[in-house]
Amino acid sequence: MSLMNSLIAAHLKIKQYKIQFLLLFLVWLMGFTFFALTEPFQNLWDLFLISLTVRSPQNGGDFVNFFGLIWPILLEVIVFGFFVGELLEKYNPVVTSRILAKYKHNHTVVIGYDHLAKRVIEYCIENKKNFSAMEDNEELVEDLINNGYPVIIGDPTDATNLENANFEDAKEVFICVDDVRISIICTEKIRKMNKDCPIYVRVFEDHVQEYLKQDELNAYPFSTSKWAMDLIHDWCEGKEGKAIVIGRDRLTHRIAHHISADFNRDTYLFDDVHDGIEFVQSDKLHIINEIAYFLSDIRPHVNLDEVTQVFICWKLESEFDEALYIASKINLRYPHIEIYVRIVDEEIIDLVKRYNAKTFSTSQNALELLQQIVTPDSAIYPENGIKL
Repeated sequence: MSLMNSLIAAHLKIKQYKIQFLLLFLVWLMGFTFFALTEPFQNLWDLFLISLTVRSPQNGGDFVNFFGLIWPILLEVIVFGFFVGELLEKYNPVVTSRILAKYKHNHTVVIGYDHLAKRVIEYCIENKKNFSAMEDNEELVEDLINNGYPVIIGDPTDATNLENANFEDAKEVFICVDDVRISIICTEKIRKMNKDCPIYVRVFEDHVQEYLKQDELNAYPFSTSKWAMDLIHDWCEGKEGKAIVIGRDRLTHRIAHHISADFNRDTYLFDDVHDGIEFVQSDKLHIINEIAYFLSDIRPHVNLDEVTQVFICWKLESEFDEALYIASKINLRYPHIEIYVRIVDEEIIDLVKRYNAKTFSTSQNALELLQQIVTPDSAIYPENGIKL
């Protein structure tokens, strides 16, 4: 990686100094032409040395004096300044990461940087797989850039960014963005650039998945939310009593809708951001547009003695403390209630289990399920060759 970065740094500096080097060449060419005309009996080697001011011409004049003054100055400022000053200067890591990505071949490209994309990239790094990443939020991938990994910062639908990612020679692509429009546009543009590489697209809607599967695109759509919903269905099968769902995003709404509609149970959705859901609302679904950090936030709306299941679906790291707190209080005061907590990092599973809670929607679980649908030559195919 250090050798490649050094080569990239030299490439950047040469590109940065191209105007200066062009000026230096034009001044030398002017001098060489002048001396060739005024020193007709000199051979090419002698003319070359004279144009470098290594030798003195036989015929003097004002131009010779001027050239002898200006040439050494330009040579010192441009050449010496380039090698001694610029090559020792720290290169721009963002630009370097982009160039590194451009020179990748037979590589895995990861678009987006959500919890699943992060797991895919970590797997590639740990197993020394050839990859590059594309993300429009520089802060999210700052560590990757600073560690010298190939990253393109910018809109993944932009033609220049797609060209720099070298999709023509990509082995596979993982699209992990929340915007369905971006997912579709990226898939279409990438498929035009590469007819054969597998394109794995994280998307929930069935009609979008069917569109991405058509022959012209031939992508592999998948949904981490549906994988999570499979667990939810199993956990709710045969259950009775009221349910509480706490959270804000689409997965939270799907869980609330699923329990109220498919299992015909009174379900209380606590969402302080939205006052509705994007699904057909059952009369069994009660939406409370308030925050639910404490039991005192819940009690005015539902009798907790009648509740049998609580799903805590926050996914922000800053709210994990609140999730743990309310899980601990429910377990202490209402031990009959089954608690389910949505987490991203497996490292905190033991903390959740301390309160007899089950976890779901973890990034590691999503990666393992994704490994079951990739081709054997994929960068994330299980190292032992055995799918889970």
